[in-house]
Amino acid sequence: MDPRAQHEPADRDPGPAQGGEAVGTPPPGRVAGPDATVVVMVAGIVLAVVLGLLVGARLGTLTIAVTLATAGVWRATAPAGPPGLVVRSRGFDVVTCWGTAAVIGVLAVTAPGLG
Repeated sequence: MDPRAQHEPADRDPGPAQGGEAVGTPPPGRVAGPDATVVVMVAGIVLAVVLGLLVGARLGTLTIAVTLATAGVWRATAPAGPPGLVVRSRGFDVVTCWGTAAVIGVLAVTAPGLG
């Protein structure tokens, strides 16, 4: 441990941000909800499960591929990293999402027995 490191006491309030409100605090009377990226990605996964069970595994798997491709597009075009999609650098995240979407999409179309 570095003895030169300065620590603030645990009971000390860091105070409001420059804008007058604490960072990450919702306006008074409002409760912070889930972020849009998280909602869209969870909705895509739920849709894939429902389609996979009701229609067929091939359609469910293709829906997972589309959800991953959407995540890659969102990560590539968002000015700031969308919460829930930021893991590493922008390029790494986009290549990972698109590459996985391509592999899953190809397997969904070519794998026998998914009917």
